[in-house]
Amino acid sequence: MSQNQSASLDFDEGRYLYCAVRTADDPTLDIEGIEEGEVRIIEHEGIGAVIQPVEAMFDSDDLTKVRRWLLSHQRVVDAAGENFDTPVPFRFDTVIKGDDEQVRGWISEHTAELTGALDELSGCWEYRVELRWDESAVRAEIAEDDEELADLATRIDESSEGTGYLLEKQYEQRLADRLQDRRSDLAESLYDRVAAHAEAIETVGNNTTLLGADGATETDDEFETVVQLSVLAPESSEGPIGDILEEFLDNEGFDVRYTGPWPPYSHAPTIGGDE
Repeated sequence: MSQNQSASLDFDEGRYLYCAVRTADDPTLDIEGIEEGEVRIIEHEGIGAVIQPVEAMFDSDDLTKVRRWLLSHQRVVDAAGENFDTPVPFRFDTVIKGDDEQVRGWISEHTAELTGALDELSGCWEYRVELRWDESAVRAEIAEDDEELADLATRIDESSEGTGYLLEKQYEQRLADRLQDRRSDLAESLYDRVAAHAEAIETVGNNTTLLGADGATETDDEFETVVQLSVLAPESSEGPIGDILEEFLDNEGFDVRYTGPWPPYSHAPTIGGDE
């Protein structure tokens, strides 16, 4: 995503940047921006910056308001992706100080970077894959199938209190190790198989992102995340990746979340460095 062109909150005139797209003559985008602001496309040499005129940064301590702004930002970038080829999304609250000519100058200055990013991302979208399991069910399955654990369980039942305590420690450590081995094997297998259908793939944590900004990923069920992947892939790969995930769902105690296509928030390069 792009750098924040304006670290200061004070300016007379600015242009909020949503994303960059490939454009034809006189491109338009029929959607309202943050706080129902005007959204326009400023074009220069076939590259369009989707912008909103602003007089201040979007800054607030009200988390509900910030979440609403994030969702508005996301809707504009989504609309750009639907109307043009894959956009290069900019991070929330990226602003260029000045008028439309300042934006054209910025596009001109970074034409090579923008062209390279648009070429690299063209036709590809971001997908989020999350493999989850019911850990208690998996623990029970491992305990039933592992011969060493079964032997330890028998010895615990037949031992004195002091010896049983030590054996229980061994049992729990063995079970924890086996559980981690299972987690690692599943994560590696899913990563490798999905990667075969992707242009780029990375393991992600619970970092804040525009993806799922509506809170749709929150849950209070018994499932825990095994691995979460961010996948950059063409839409033609959507079905094959889904087929792979179906195989994991065939295992009792497992669940999968598969969302997209999104604009490539996690895979878009930074444009312009740390200016």
